[in-house]
Amino acid sequence: MTLHFDFDEGSQGFVAGFADYPPAHEEIYELTSGHRALPPPLESQSGLFISGVNRSDDLFMFFKGSIDGLTPGASYGVEVSVEIATSTPAGCFGVGGAPGESVWIKAGVTAEEPVAVMEDSYLRMNIDIGSQSSSGTQAVVLGNVANSRPCEQSREWELKALESESTPAGITVADDGRVWLLMGADSGFESRTEVYFTRAAVTLTPSPAG
Repeated sequence: MTLHFDFDEGSQGFVAGFADYPPAHEEIYELTSGHRALPPPLESQSGLFISGVNRSDDLFMFFKGSIDGLTPGASYGVEVSVEIATSTPAGCFGVGGAPGESVWIKAGVTAEEPVAVMEDSYLRMNIDIGSQSSSGTQAVVLGNVANSRPCEQSREWELKALESESTPAGITVADDGRVWLLMGADSGFESRTEVYFTRAAVTLTPSPAG
């Protein structure tokens, strides 16, 4: 079973969240999100926009949305893919890491709703998304936000399709028949990142335990 999400058609119930930062200092992170038209030359399309200034060297910016109507107790293997729009060129140097190659796009499907929870003075994800370039058990690295243009050229927004990957852990559907798709950007670049999520796809394959 493969489910497709096209965010040109609207937010489709997806909401934004942020983690790996201290909420007491949220204002300096300049966190922004929303469904909006893409910039030129892609202005005929819309997507889910998210942006932040990575003061913590580990900011995670994400969208989540529910997938309903599944069989409670069924177990599945998970594959995920996304398409993004990015104006970040390849091969640039930046503080803490490259603005393109050190901002990793991750996605996964979880039985538990992914939320950011307080841990000491920081908000942390309640699921295992890994750390920066490393996948977690519940979210896998699909690629980064660098586009096809070299750093010496002027910035231009491009669409970038990231190939489907299997998550390290499968899922078992909860009693309410709902699971959650998570997709986000895990940043090692200590400045502003802006990215649009334009499409996503999820393939659920019944596992022997299901």
